[in-house]
Amino acid sequence: MQEVTSLVRAFYGSRRSTLSPTDLRSIGPICTAIEAHNPKRALLLCDQLLKRSPAFPSALGLKALALCIASHPLSASARNDIAKVVDTAKMASKGAALDDAEVLMLLTWALRFAGKGDEALDLMAKAVQNNPDNEELANDAFVQYLRIDDCKSAQQIAMKMSKQFQDERYLWWSVLTTILQIRNLNHPQGPLLLSIAERLLASHYANKPGATSYATANEFHIVSRVLELRAQYSNSTEPPSRPNSTAKPSSSSPSLSNPIALPTLPPTEPPRSARRALLDHFASAEADKRCDENLGFEIWRRDVEFDYGSVGGGEWKRLWDRLATGLREKGDTNWHSMLYMIRAACAVASSSATSLEGPSATEAPSPVGIALLEETRQLLRTLSNESPKSKVERGYLLGLLEVARELRIRQWPEADKLDTLVAEYFDRFGTKACCFDDLLPYIDALSPQELASLRSTLSAATDVSLTDIRIATKAINAWKLLRRYAPPGSAGEEHEAALAFTRLYFEALPLGANLPPTELQPADDFALLAGQAWVAAYQTSRSRAYLESALALSEHILQKSKYKYQVRILAINLLRQLGASSISLAHYRIFGVKNVQFDTLSHLILARGSTYAITAPKEAGVVPEAASVMAWYGSGQREAREMSVRTFMNDAFTKVEDFYEFRQHLENSLQQGLATVETLRMSLLSGTLDAEAIETASIRLAKYVELGDDALVDHRDYKTLPNYQSREGQPIWVQSELGPRPDVNWLRILASAYRRFLQPSSADMQGSNVPTSCTEMEQRFVAFSRDAHLALIADLEGAGEREQAALAFFRDQVDKFATLTDDDTMLQWDVLHCAAVSLEVRLSTALELRLRQRTEDYRFQAFVLLEVGIDRRSEEMILQKTPEQVGLCHHATTLLEELTCHLPAQSKHAKRLRAFRNAARDAVKPIGPKLTAYGKRVAKERAKIVAALAHLQQFEPLDENRLTNFAHALVDSRKSSADALGLAFSRKTAK
Repeated sequence: MQEVTSLVRAFYGSRRSTLSPTDLRSIGPICTAIEAHNPKRALLLCDQLLKRSPAFPSALGLKALALCIASHPLSASARNDIAKVVDTAKMASKGAALDDAEVLMLLTWALRFAGKGDEALDLMAKAVQNNPDNEELANDAFVQYLRIDDCKSAQQIAMKMSKQFQDERYLWWSVLTTILQIRNLNHPQGPLLLSIAERLLASHYANKPGATSYATANEFHIVSRVLELRAQYSNSTEPPSRPNSTAKPSSSSPSLSNPIALPTLPPTEPPRSARRALLDHFASAEADKRCDENLGFEIWRRDVEFDYGSVGGGEWKRLWDRLATGLREKGDTNWHSMLYMIRAACAVASSSATSLEGPSATEAPSPVGIALLEETRQLLRTLSNESPKSKVERGYLLGLLEVARELRIRQWPEADKLDTLVAEYFDRFGTKACCFDDLLPYIDALSPQELASLRSTLSAATDVSLTDIRIATKAINAWKLLRRYAPPGSAGEEHEAALAFTRLYFEALPLGANLPPTELQPADDFALLAGQAWVAAYQTSRSRAYLESALALSEHILQKSKYKYQVRILAINLLRQLGASSISLAHYRIFGVKNVQFDTLSHLILARGSTYAITAPKEAGVVPEAASVMAWYGSGQREAREMSVRTFMNDAFTKVEDFYEFRQHLENSLQQGLATVETLRMSLLSGTLDAEAIETASIRLAKYVELGDDALVDHRDYKTLPNYQSREGQPIWVQSELGPRPDVNWLRILASAYRRFLQPSSADMQGSNVPTSCTEMEQRFVAFSRDAHLALIADLEGAGEREQAALAFFRDQVDKFATLTDDDTMLQWDVLHCAAVSLEVRLSTALELRLRQRTEDYRFQAFVLLEVGIDRRSEEMILQKTPEQVGLCHHATTLLEELTCHLPAQSKHAKRLRAFRNAARDAVKPIGPKLTAYGKRVAKERAKIVAALAHLQQFEPLDENRLTNFAHALVDSRKSSADALGLAFSRKTAK
């Protein structure tokens, strides 16, 4: 365990300066043994050392740590031993071990690892209480509270430290930990905690009479955040919450308008409201100074003025004046500045702030607001025509487009024609690669007549000779826009469009002939357009030849532009659809995904990755990738906790909430939940589920079953593959991914299904609708899990009917599989998905139990998912036996044999479950030979693929030899996937 290694290294390093050479030599071998994950030797050395020195704190801490790695999962005896070590540490030498911050860290970590988090907190609190003058111990306690996200305890101890040690730093720690508690505006004690933070600030600045500024940017940030939270919690207004807040305040929250004197807020009569205090704070000279020094503060001020301002208060007009001055006199080219200037003008015109996510139609605008919008338009027009930066700065013209779009959506009088501005922007900046993305929101607002007019402008840009990179880029943008706003074509039309884009690709390819290998070819997007056109042709015709054409071209592109990730992602998706898992994994590994990219990009191969969990012996599969992802979530969350702690230790107070939010998002990642379920499915199929994994899976599944719709955060990146399909049809991601996109509903329903097998007696049988994010096979599996669960827990009289309902699933799967293999329009992933789900239900980990000397010895081997439920149910029934009966069946080698030893009723249940298991095996067995036959059919498709790709031979680089090699590689990978799964099916269903 990496965390244990880090702990023991840090502990030994700290002991160098506190222990005598003799004592340091005595703990050295123990630390080495723990670091080498040799708990037996570590425990032996600890016992020897404690025999000589029973109260030696370092030995007690190391023994607790060694017990944590003594067994996997942690046994009940190990948990008891850890508790005994901690009790010894409390009593030995009057609790001297609790005076040592480093030893205390080991003891509390061990308690949390043993599932005794409350005891760890009590131990820490007792140590601090017994040593009120030990600043180092208090600091360590604060850090440990932060690590476990106990902000309440951290805030309390920081407040005590501030009073005890008179260090201003601890005051800011206390306020910040209060902010972390109440930033979610649903906190039941939010107003009370906020009032405590106010008193701390008031008391702090009361000792600095006459102060008109803040000593540091950290102080300004903390005070600003407290004032913002006061305004958010105040029931005098309920503005939109900040992006880093997760809810709106309750209308029942008490008013927080008590006067508070700060350097930027001298006392007034009557006292300011919470909202007014926040606005006046950001309107102060100190705020001007801080915002000039820090763009982050300036953007924050704009948000506050926009969200809390009003026409009467003049905040929106002052915001507009300040931003207009920056553009006019200071050469500000920040798009955020232009956008907020436009929003401020719209707010003045409508007398209300409008969400940046998209305005809606409002009442007639005020004359003052219309005049301000006209002044905004004239300013942007002047800058777009006369500014020295206008030839390269797109923001001015985009600002004009934004003004025109706002006027149109709000149904206010339009000053400029939106389609004319779009054409002007395309004419001036069409040579920039970003032109397509820039124009999308504005073209979406055009009428059909305006779109028809725009098409003629765009068509003119496509009828050119591609002799220059700028001309080629403009033509690519024009083709993207034309394709985006054209109706979906027939398969033949899309195929012809793809060929045309391919011709343009090869025509423009010489433009990048002299570029280094690390650069992208200017012509690449022509090929990406061709690939998406072929995907669209497949959606209409269901002919795999179109997908194979897109892949053949993609392989050629990636030889020229190794780092064109959009093409590689499209290739990964299409290869997975066609069943060529090994090639798709090779492409994925080229990305070198690491760190937080696991959370955003691992869905590329983990989304329903269990379909390809079984591979040929010498072929790398998706299972190691899944293991890497899950390992990173563990290490990444530990690192996130440490980064959050370091923001306090390094006085980076402006970053505290950012890192805290990052930590929360990582711990509540949707992709982690999806990866957990997929990893479990892979373990079932590959037969690698061990004792620790099955217990861990049970705990995690129980958590996911109870999830709310907003409990997890989705960080999966689907913008990496741009959509150039018609806006009237499906986007490219939907067309190229494996089935409906898994979401939190998918996670919840699948977690419930698996939990019925892993924990039959405690599984929730409440019926819920199967979400549309499940494939047809997954919907069948969920229904089967309910029937099988009822069969597992049924009594003898009602078991027969339940078992037949469950067995019907296997018979239906056999029929469905036969239908899929006979349908030439079906993708190979559909076929393998059906087989994998059937095998997944059939395959899993069979728990064998032997009782030796009255102790449990668990061994796992690959068998059936149904048998997981059978074995888990058998185990539950064994545990219902009386203590005198447990452990007497020394000859029993399986749970079912153990179950038959004593009670007649249990013996009958064992026979019933055994018959149920055998019937399921016999029912699903026919899929194995059919899958093997399917693999042989795939092997014969090489010539068919080459013939289907004959139209590509008109392009010289894609000659017959290259296409033949491509077809052989594709077929070999597809055949390997089918053969591996077929072999596993036959092996696992054999008697």
